[in-house]
Amino acid sequence: MARPREFDEDYVLDQALHVFWDKGYDSTSLADLQEATGLTKSSLYKAFESKEGLFRRVVERYHRDHLGFRVHALAQPTPKRIVESLLDGIVALHTGKETPSGCLVTLAALACSADARPLGDELSESRNAFERRLRARFEAVKDAGPLPAGMTSHDAAAFISTFIQGLAVQARGGATRRQLRQLVAAVLKSWPDK
Repeated sequence: MARPREFDEDYVLDQALHVFWDKGYDSTSLADLQEATGLTKSSLYKAFESKEGLFRRVVERYHRDHLGFRVHALAQPTPKRIVESLLDGIVALHTGKETPSGCLVTLAALACSADARPLGDELSESRNAFERRLRARFEAVKDAGPLPAGMTSHDAAAFISTFIQGLAVQARGGATRRQLRQLVAAVLKSWPDK
């Protein structure tokens, strides 16, 4: 019979999430994870098999606990309202007082070494999957409100996805919530109401 775990898994995952979010996947060492979680190397490996295994669990938690606003945003009735809700959530995420700046997924994917390239590719695919969901939603509500002049649903989704990644990089570079909101306001001005 397996022995019960002697640690709070939620606590460990939350602590590891903050370390990975702050330092990125490649720059986070086992020593960093041990210090943050209070676990020994053998306990981390028993529970999560590897640093990559722990990171995958952290990414699941990140999606669940920090990206839930995207569901609400995609439920909005017009393209502009979708974008406004989505970008408001992104700015709040990237500049939260209780979390590191930027986006765990975007920043980890950008900074993956050759050894971690398969993991980086998975993270990029996760972003691409959301872009496809956004495109499908724009297509579904295109009769309820216009997209920017000359843009298809594909173009608009690609633009917003790229803009979101840029916001993550700007936030990591020190941009404030106010500065990011100004960028969002500029984008929204180009998005027609009707």
